[in-house]
Amino acid sequence: MAQYLIRRVLLSIPTAFLVATIVFSLVHLVPGNPAVVILGVQASPSDVKMLDQQLHLNLPIWQQYLDWLGQLIQGNLGTSMIYQVPVLQLIFQSLPRTIELSLVAMALSILIGVPAGLFAGFYHGRLWDRISLYLATVGVVLPGFVIALLLIYVFTYRLHWLQIAGIAHTGTAVWISPLAYLVPGLTLAFGLSGPLMRILRTEVRAVAMSDHIRTMRMMGSSEGRIMWKWTFKNALIPMITFLGTQLGLLMGGVVIIENIFSIPGMGNLLVTGIFNKDYPVVQGCVLAMAFMVIVVNLLVELVYAVIDPRISYR
Repeated sequence: MAQYLIRRVLLSIPTAFLVATIVFSLVHLVPGNPAVVILGVQASPSDVKMLDQQLHLNLPIWQQYLDWLGQLIQGNLGTSMIYQVPVLQLIFQSLPRTIELSLVAMALSILIGVPAGLFAGFYHGRLWDRISLYLATVGVVLPGFVIALLLIYVFTYRLHWLQIAGIAHTGTAVWISPLAYLVPGLTLAFGLSGPLMRILRTEVRAVAMSDHIRTMRMMGSSEGRIMWKWTFKNALIPMITFLGTQLGLLMGGVVIIENIFSIPGMGNLLVTGIFNKDYPVVQGCVLAMAFMVIVVNLLVELVYAVIDPRISYR
């Protein structure tokens, strides 16, 4: 196990390097000059030129890349052009909000998708199976921002149950009510629970028709015991695989949802950096998201051995 873990970590280094190169290239292909954004369109050409020199934007692109890569190897993501603070500090301030929202979305998608998938697969062809398929299709087809607007309209403006953002400033700290994560978490969960339900439905149906399940029924085991102890356990690996691989999609959805609900997370920071042409912030946020995806995929592979003892890593 230790050798496998070391090998996977070493193989992640070229992936991280490739992601860093692509991010740097794409960011610098975006039209516009950050110095003009910082100083304003009324700034004189001499002031813009002076700020370009201070930010090292006058250097050739290959030299800027080598300088940035050298700082990245040392663990330095640079300094924000707009906020004039280290990018790492901004990421550490906003990352907890993104993690909290992602965990709420994951938990809600499991609460919705797992029971629906289990019952749909276990009672295949019945009314609940058809209803679950329709709901899963709606969750997959509708864009996240449409679901967000519908949930805001229903829970906030019609029922008055929940607030939209719930952000409050206490001195220099930002406090978010736990209920403020419910509507954005549901928005992201709808997109995840649909495919999760379909995967579980297929796996549970295959297991429920197997010979050992039929034997357990003949031996008098209850349907609830068969469903949760045996059928669900066999469907755990594909479910965990799906949730792990969907983290990248979840991060992409967080960028949109955080801006809709004004949550000061990393997605909000990324969009602000894009609009302000803040190269270090954009590069740092995308690299942090890519790092999280790599770590989660590694953890998913290690969890396999815990769930199924037959799996071994050599």
